[in-house]
Amino acid sequence: MPRTITVNLQTVTPIWTGDVDRTSDQVRETGLMGSVRWWTEVLIRGLGGYACDPTGDDRCAFDEEAFRRTGQAEDGLRDVCPACRLFGCTGWSSKLRLVVTDGQGGYEVNLNRAGVPFTMNFFELKPTLPQERWLLIKAVWLIVRYGSIGGKTPLKPPGQPDYGLVVPVSPLRLPRLTRDQVSTWLADLMAASPPLQRRQERAHPDWPDLRFFFFNDKTWLDLGKINEVMRSDSSGFLSGRRGVSKKVFSFQKGNRFWGYTRDEEMLDGVLGTLQRLGIRDTRTGEEVISEL
Repeated sequence: MPRTITVNLQTVTPIWTGDVDRTSDQVRETGLMGSVRWWTEVLIRGLGGYACDPTGDDRCAFDEEAFRRTGQAEDGLRDVCPACRLFGCTGWSSKLRLVVTDGQGGYEVNLNRAGVPFTMNFFELKPTLPQERWLLIKAVWLIVRYGSIGGKTPLKPPGQPDYGLVVPVSPLRLPRLTRDQVSTWLADLMAASPPLQRRQERAHPDWPDLRFFFFNDKTWLDLGKINEVMRSDSSGFLSGRRGVSKKVFSFQKGNRFWGYTRDEEMLDGVLGTLQRLGIRDTRTGEEVISEL
């Protein structure tokens, strides 16, 4: 029987999901699912696995020819990354459909203010593996514990409102797996697919990897401090450019900031700048991985 994975949350700030009129009066599940997928990709890379850029030229595609030869979906998925196996790619639809309901199970949901309870219902359209469910729930945990969800999160306080923060209203339910077991599964997928191995070798260095993230849930950064952090990177990666988001996200109401760098050297530069600014208790992605 298909299962439903439920996550019960409450908004700390408004959540921006956008709609056809570029407003956010009614929740759009695609915006939330996109955020969950992004954090799942970040987590997979942080655990040493490969997750493609689903919008890039080197994105995954289901192997229809291999599937026709054997009739086994796994043969068509052999060279598909773990994120695309779960969320879909060319020729392979998502294993999940997200439906958001309010605190009473209703479907008219508006998340444009703080204090709104809601449920993310992930309905199985195809059977999911325990490892995939672990990655999904841990991605939600990252969002809740350290990150953010939805759009408009790059807006900088205090001049702009905060968006994208949530808290759980019930414990997140995980499969009975350890981080090491999931890492082994990711490694096994790679070992079985030389094409995936080659794609990982040529993966773009700008793709976000949890190992090179930084998080702080004790304070927020004003625009001046954000600019100081960005100046620690002479390459311009942190500050972004037109059409490319900045890589530092700060939330005054949530007393939180997070961001990501390209590599360990850039991360060390950010951490040094934060220490110079008197900001303590910043956690690295590696430290957060140890909590999983």
